[in-house]
Amino acid sequence: MSYRWIVSDIDGCLTPETSEAWNWNTFKQLAEFFHKRKRNGSYPVPLILCTGRPQPYVEVWAKIFDLQAPLVCENGAVIYTLKDNVSRFGPGVTPEKIQGLRNLRLFIEKELLPEQPEVIYQFGKEAQLSLFSQKPELFRGMIDRINDFVKQQGGPKLVIQPSHYYLNISLDGVNKGEAIKVILSELGSNRDEAVGIGDTLGDIAIREQVAFFACPANAHKEIKEYADYISPYPDILGVLDILQHQPFLSVWDLVSD
Repeated sequence: MSYRWIVSDIDGCLTPETSEAWNWNTFKQLAEFFHKRKRNGSYPVPLILCTGRPQPYVEVWAKIFDLQAPLVCENGAVIYTLKDNVSRFGPGVTPEKIQGLRNLRLFIEKELLPEQPEVIYQFGKEAQLSLFSQKPELFRGMIDRINDFVKQQGGPKLVIQPSHYYLNISLDGVNKGEAIKVILSELGSNRDEAVGIGDTLGDIAIREQVAFFACPANAHKEIKEYADYISPYPDILGVLDILQHQPFLSVWDLVSD
């Protein structure tokens, strides 16, 4: 089997989930791993980032690692490419759905956040809403309120998923998996030529679009059940370990433009 692409989440994989400075030594190891293996051609590093983070954050990663392939932002709602600095909505996103999300955001900001000062709205997203808290147990009650609002006011069907410290509110049918499928097709590839890395249930969408899937040690128990390999190390150390195992290591030998 020939593998050409690595699809990876960021938080909990390439970085810790916690809001803290990255460990420079391990991040340098990761950067050196990619740069030492850079190839000539259109895609020097065969890595497709697939994250819930907004486009500006993903752009920084693309510039650090020279990632020229399309990258997944906002859990599939936005696709970004560095070479032309273009952001576009992912498959399934429509103007009507965007307006529905904006109405929900106003409700969250005016009604929910004043009641929960320890929950923070994450700025910078265009087609997904995300809340952050060091106390993710607070999300449970908010989910019920959000669902009630949508039922009463109408709007797009939503998928509400908690991760370690985030509550992600996405458009139904708009997810990492659909965006990955589109990107691989644009690259002349498919799931049989891709391997993936993830750490939460939201990354099942990655699992479904790759032939081989790995997790760092800190991954949720539920997603580990879908893994072909589980590293004994957490987050970035786990990814460094995963990248040096097959079939991940072979991607650099087999990738082609």
